[in-house]
Amino acid sequence: MKSPTLILVLTAAVLVGVGVYLILERSLTRVLLGVVLIGNGANLIVLSGGGRAGGAPVLGVTLPGRMNDPLPQAMVLTAIVITLAVTAFVLSMVHRHWELTGTDEIQDDAEDLRVVRRAERGDLRAEHRRLRRELREQTTARREVVRRLAIEARANYAAECRRLGVDERGHGGQPEEQRIARERRAELRLRLRGIKSEHRVQQDELRSRFRAARRELNRQARAERAAVARADGVVDAVPDTEFPRGTSTIGAGHGSTAIGSGHGSTAIGSGHGSTAIGSGHGSTAIGSGNGSTAFGAGRGGDHAGNEPPR
Repeated sequence: MKSPTLILVLTAAVLVGVGVYLILERSLTRVLLGVVLIGNGANLIVLSGGGRAGGAPVLGVTLPGRMNDPLPQAMVLTAIVITLAVTAFVLSMVHRHWELTGTDEIQDDAEDLRVVRRAERGDLRAEHRRLRRELREQTTARREVVRRLAIEARANYAAECRRLGVDERGHGGQPEEQRIARERRAELRLRLRGIKSEHRVQQDELRSRFRAARRELNRQARAERAAVARADGVVDAVPDTEFPRGTSTIGAGHGSTAIGSGHGSTAIGSGHGSTAIGSGHGSTAIGSGNGSTAFGAGRGGDHAGNEPPR
């Protein structure tokens, strides 16, 4: 053939694509499979670039004009060796990780998480400070606007009352003028109430944005603590000792045997061929001498043997 078939190219593309997808997973087993698939895809790509088919590239066996290109074959062999080496390396990593953690899942590094979370917390704190500053500035500015509008409204109302010849409470003058003064006073109250209501709505909106930023900061802090706890939460399940709590066993001498079982039991064997067995709660068994045998069983039992056998 003069060019690679479409099936060969598509197969290589599928192998490489699936391999890249598996490498991006957290499971080391999938990473291992991804390395193998990428290696096989690379071999197919190199083979597809070998040109037309021909004979073995060996002088004296095939004519030079009918020889196949030896470079792709050498590259394929090199790629196979590299794939095997990387596969063995990743497999050893999987085995070691399984021995240490009991799983092949890769957890996020605690220090990397701290660096990322620290940057995010810095941005959130800056946003938090900006919102607080904006809240203070806008609250102060709006309060000044409300105060200025209130002063202007009261001044206009006072001028209108003077023009009508009544006081600020609407007393004095003609009944019609008093009615107009009362209407102006009611309008003043409505205007002041509307100004304060608008100011309150804007202030509540700023405070809601401030609270949302603060909740996001707290959520990020909790997520960081949880991630660091998961990264540092590898617990060794191997017990420190195989004996029950409170058991003491002492064996001294040639061929001596000392066995203690139960809570607080004590077994002491000393001497040549002595045997001491203690079992039960608080039992004591002591055997001393040549070939002596002592058994202690039950609650608070006490048995001793110290004579040679007859």
